[in-house]
Amino acid sequence: MNRKKSERIVKEIVKDINNTINELRKINLIRDERGLSEKMTGVDSFEISFSGKTSANSIMMDKNVSAFNVMNKLLQERQYTILLYDKGIVQAEFCIKNGEIVKERLVFLKRHNQIWEKKEIQHADAEDEDWFAEEGIPVFIRIDYDPFEHIECDHPSAHLTLSNYESCRIPMKNVVSFSLFIKFILQQFYGVKLEMNVYALSNDNTITDLERKMIHFNWE
Repeated sequence: MNRKKSERIVKEIVKDINNTINELRKINLIRDERGLSEKMTGVDSFEISFSGKTSANSIMMDKNVSAFNVMNKLLQERQYTILLYDKGIVQAEFCIKNGEIVKERLVFLKRHNQIWEKKEIQHADAEDEDWFAEEGIPVFIRIDYDPFEHIECDHPSAHLTLSNYESCRIPMKNVVSFSLFIKFILQQFYGVKLEMNVYALSNDNTITDLERKMIHFNWE
């Protein structure tokens, strides 16, 4: 029974990711994509990640490496689910077990706080101009979901981390779908409103009453 439920959740997540990527293709926001990797890790356990994931991806958690070096390494090894038109990196990973999502990681890395129009970048690429080398303030946000590591207020089940700062874990309502994450990223960092319905992975709140008294993220 749990295996069938796990398989259904995997299909729903994969469909949500693929549908979202298709919408991004329509408006030419994707420069590159790696495709999805689905692995069965147990009788009723599955892992969804990006194809070609290697140990190079672990550099993202290294506190002694600059954001620029982290991004350069991830770009070199193509460690991402999708690469946006301005080389903004998006990673998505899920673990499903016993008919439930037990882990999630969604990452967005942007090397500059400047927003370039698609036409500007296309022109620069055509002229072989290295626009990406320009300095700027990097953006680094990560959403994690892991109910088994929950410590009330210190390590919320679902939380958002800024700039890879270890003690920064801003509580969130619950697990976040890929479509909701992308819609958030595009609106907040690019001023783009993605005209598509977002998928809700769960309606069950994992945030506690004490965590609700903190600054937190909530949505309908």
